[in-house]
Amino acid sequence: SMLEEDLVAERIAIDSYREIIQYLGNDDPTTRRMMEEILASEEEHAEDLKTLLEDLGKKGEPARPKKRRRP
Repeated sequence: SMLEEDLVAERIAIDSYREIIQYLGNDDPTTRRMMEEILASEEEHAEDLKTLLEDLGKKGEPARPKKRRRP
């Protein structure tokens, strides 16, 4: 559930950065470029969390640990 909460937080941050970028428009290209870089990073984080959640289990099923082979 912590990962799901983190994903929600990332999506909120993404929306916030998009709003900031839209607000800045072309008036401050340096700040806009910086915000676009941060936005790209946040989008990557969100995608990583989404993939991790999918890998851990589908439909709320707990992840199953991989069986270790004995030599």
